[in-house]
Amino acid sequence: MIWIEFVEPEEEQSAGTSEALAVLGAGDAKGLAAMEAALSDLLAAAIPGDPPDDASPRPALPRLVKKARRRIPRRRLTLPRGVPIREAVLSAFARIVSTARGTARHVASEPEVALHDFRKSVRRARALVSLLLPALGRTAASGLAGELRGAFRATGALRDADILIATLQTVASDDPARPDFERALAQEQSRDGSRAAEALAAGNRVLRPLPDVLRVTLPQAFSMDDLARGLARSCRRVRSTLAEAAATGSNADFHEWRKRVKELRYQIELLASSGSRELKRREKALAALAEELGKVTDLIVLQAALAEREGSGAVPQAPALAGAIQAEIAGRSRLLVERGRGFFTESPGDFARQVLAERG
Repeated sequence: MIWIEFVEPEEEQSAGTSEALAVLGAGDAKGLAAMEAALSDLLAAAIPGDPPDDASPRPALPRLVKKARRRIPRRRLTLPRGVPIREAVLSAFARIVSTARGTARHVASEPEVALHDFRKSVRRARALVSLLLPALGRTAASGLAGELRGAFRATGALRDADILIATLQTVASDDPARPDFERALAQEQSRDGSRAAEALAAGNRVLRPLPDVLRVTLPQAFSMDDLARGLARSCRRVRSTLAEAAATGSNADFHEWRKRVKELRYQIELLASSGSRELKRREKALAALAEELGKVTDLIVLQAALAEREGSGAVPQAPALAGAIQAEIAGRSRLLVERGRGFFTESPGDFARQVLAERG
């Protein structure tokens, strides 16, 4: 698709003219010049007043440029007002699943974006199920969470290759084995969309019945008190995993803390969608923390991927690169643990009550 944009004329063929030739597929500049002259005549006829003489500034000539490619629309996790809280929760879950399934429509043209959006929607669905666990009971919640994990796993290998390549670019190291590792990761990427389409199709088969399952299992008496219990539980888990990560300094404990923070962030996003400015600010701060934590866990996954490929002989030993990755992990994780300690100072019960009060 093309549109017409006006730019000042130049003496020689401009970059815009070259771009227009490429877009139109024209073989010479004369055809384009004739079209520009005709469009200029149309422009002059549309503007009242005398035509300009030779000494007057010439009207701007049109330039044909490519229209930016449309991106997949993204939807936030929302909880509608004006309906009973149980129906609002069920509606939110159904929309999340619908958004995840809808990414398959774009997988042929944008496989990486489709995979990313699918996985983000599944994470949101898992966060909502976790929020509902006190009301659902452990058996029903575990069943739903297990199905969602299955849908998530179907896309894991494809998405991981893209993340690892992007993360590797943030690590400064001139290890001679680095190019071999980069090539190995590039070979695992899915560019044509066929493998991504298969993965999304498998995930969608898992997701399809889940909104009806939740409608059957969520108690009819579900209330705001149940939401408060779910929020308090999530906050308690964040505080517990933070304390563990601070005490051990291990990558595994840091990764677990990050998962709990991201889960809580999506739950706050659910409530902030129709809440006060204070709650929206809380959600943004939590989202910023989760994003920084995610960068560290991407490095942890990259470290494990390098070790796995070294162990299998797929790439040569890369001690300098491994050391650079570990240094990045250690430095960033220490700073984020300190930041997290200042973020979660309220008791879980007070946190839940404050969030619901901010929602109003």
